[in-house]
Amino acid sequence: MIISGRNPVIEAKKSGKAKKIIVRQGASIHFDNINIPFEVLGRRAFEEKYGTETQGVVCVVDDFEYTELKDILKKSSRIEGVVFLDKIQHPHNFGAVITACHCFGIRYIIVPRHDQAKVSPAVYKASAGSLFYTEICEVVNLGQAIDEFKSKGFAIAAADIYGDINLKSTSSIVKYPLGVIIGSEGSGIRESILERADYKLKISMASDIDSLNVSMSCAVILYQLFSR
Repeated sequence: MIISGRNPVIEAKKSGKAKKIIVRQGASIHFDNINIPFEVLGRRAFEEKYGTETQGVVCVVDDFEYTELKDILKKSSRIEGVVFLDKIQHPHNFGAVITACHCFGIRYIIVPRHDQAKVSPAVYKASAGSLFYTEICEVVNLGQAIDEFKSKGFAIAAADIYGDINLKSTSSIVKYPLGVIIGSEGSGIRESILERADYKLKISMASDIDSLNVSMSCAVILYQLFSR
C-alpha cells in the first residue's frame, strides 16, 4: 500500500513500518538516519505517478492487518478503554476518529465488517499517522463483540444526542474499564447496539446546531472520559 502526507510518512518511519520513501524534489521534508530504500523524483515524474495531493512525499507500507477480537480480549485486564464504531462510512471521519482515540490513550477500536469504511490510504492520511499505533478489529456482529467486553467487566457508554446523562456529569458515575460506542455520520447508533449501553451520554452545546461532526464528538467524549 502507498500512503502519502508528511505526518503519516514520518510516523511510518518512526514505527518501523515504512518499506520505502519517495520524495518530490524540492519538497520541504527532511529525514535523518534513513536505513530503508529512499528515492527523490522530479516534480513532474512524482506528480504523474502519485498525484498532487501528497504534500510531496509518499511511502510504501504493508497492507493493513486487522487484529482478531480474541487477541484483544486476552489483553482486556490491561485495557482501560476501547471504542466501538457503529458503521462510520467516510474514510476521513474514520481517520479523524482514530486520531482522537490515539490522543486520549485508546489503542483498540472495534468496527463492523459491513457498511464500515475500510483502512485505506485516505484513512492513513486522515489519521495523521495515528493508525500505526492503533489496533483495529473487524467483527461480523458488533453487538456480540460489545457483549464479550461486558463479560470481561467493561461498562459501556454510548454517545447519544438523546442521552439522559450530561457528559459533564460523568466523573462520579462512569466505571472503568470502559467501552465507548460512537454512531455513524447519518443515523447514529443502531437501537440494537444502543440498548447495550450502561450510560447514554449527551454533549450539552450552547448553539442551535444539534450535533457535532462524528470525529469532533468522539474527541470531546474521550477527552472527558479518558484525560484523567
